[in-house]
Amino acid sequence: MCHFSLILCRHYLGRAYKIFLSRAGKVDNKNIILTPDHIKELMVRLARLSVDDVVLDTCAGSGGFLMEAMETMIALAKGNQETITKIKEKQLIGFEIDSVLFALACSNMFLHGDGRTNLLYRSSLLDETQGGIVNNSDKELLEYIRGMKPTRVIINPPYENNNPIKFTIQALNYLEPGGKLVIIMPTPTLTHNQGGLTEKVLSIAKLEYVIKMPNKLFSEQKRTVNTSIFGFTKTPHIQSDDVLFYNLDDDGFVSIQHKGRIDKNGTWPEIEDTIFDAISNSKDIPGVCQKKKIYKDGVLNCAGVQKRRNSNYEMVKVSTLFHITKGTLASESNVEGDYPFVTAGEEWKTHTEYALDTEAIVYAVSASGSLGRSHYVNGKFIASNLCLVLTSKHDPKYPIDLKFYNCYFASIRKQIVSDLADGTSKLTISPDMFKDYYIDYIPYKEQQAFVKTKLKDFLTLQEKYKKAQEQLSQDIAALSD
Repeated sequence: MCHFSLILCRHYLGRAYKIFLSRAGKVDNKNIILTPDHIKELMVRLARLSVDDVVLDTCAGSGGFLMEAMETMIALAKGNQETITKIKEKQLIGFEIDSVLFALACSNMFLHGDGRTNLLYRSSLLDETQGGIVNNSDKELLEYIRGMKPTRVIINPPYENNNPIKFTIQALNYLEPGGKLVIIMPTPTLTHNQGGLTEKVLSIAKLEYVIKMPNKLFSEQKRTVNTSIFGFTKTPHIQSDDVLFYNLDDDGFVSIQHKGRIDKNGTWPEIEDTIFDAISNSKDIPGVCQKKKIYKDGVLNCAGVQKRRNSNYEMVKVSTLFHITKGTLASESNVEGDYPFVTAGEEWKTHTEYALDTEAIVYAVSASGSLGRSHYVNGKFIASNLCLVLTSKHDPKYPIDLKFYNCYFASIRKQIVSDLADGTSKLTISPDMFKDYYIDYIPYKEQQAFVKTKLKDFLTLQEKYKKAQEQLSQDIAALSD
């Protein structure tokens, strides 16, 4: 077979392979979540590869990152066959413990003209006892991988059982000083592990950027996951370091029947260039990305210290201001009655009994469509078990107006959901993570002034709008009289 025919054959086999992978990604088993091609390419681009880099994927899956990295480095080699051979034989390393995915990765390598990648059939987590084909002791394996001097790690780890933070730490242990880790994982991963593992990560590596992904990114695979791309450099993070937070609300892809998510309007190349430029040059773009610090007064806040208001406002945990309990009533247990039944939805229901008689904020944490919605209530009521009930601690140091903080939570709803929502099928907010979330403490006089002016004006307009709606309905009904 001539060289051109071989290339053409590999091209069509490669296309068929991608179609197979797109179907395989929909199989609802093994918690497999494949990285969409455009995000895979973005992550490899963010790694800023050179022809001399050694690329490691500690959970290689089907080998997509390694092959994308190989193609990038081969292009940079500009036809130098000696360099290309070295790239294929010595500069690509992968771990995969799933036998099916390992076989797919081997096939992927073959279809890309590479059969010599150092792909290992075992877990990369050296402190785990899972069996594997490689018989080296953990110490010997660590020395072997380090001896190959990995300078880049690009990974999409499994999301269950807090695996993302484990893979982050292990990847950094393999990586050369000054090397880069690009990882896509659940957005709350670092926040969830504050007070231990996250601090360990930051003692090894500097967090350079966080790129929030669209929640629909994995919808083709029937997954709803709140994910972000995290970029680390292996040098300790110091408290004065800035982190660039980029919010990719929309990647331009739309779902088309029988085709999946596609870049129908051809907007992704420009979006990708904007992301790459912002990350490379650490740019602030209003409404899109901003530099924040993740430490304030020595306190770690992995969601980033907000700059919405006066930077002199004290940042405190939600649990500093509120007693927090869980609602008690399941929706299916509801019986219409005389007392408000405050649910996650916009409209309240009623119930025959009440559980509380107090002033409170009811905050939705387990209803995907209503996640982060808050309600102010004062009197006798019962709350949904999909919600948390927040009542004042009446701390003289932190007096609060619940009407004000209900408005406050509504104003940052999108941010809290972005920072804390987790899950691979249904998004929820962990009550413990919500309790430890940092918010502004606004001075009490300013809270009161807001309620007396801004909130009062809003409620007046809201009442006028309600009456206008009622009048409109009456006018329409009158037409048929």
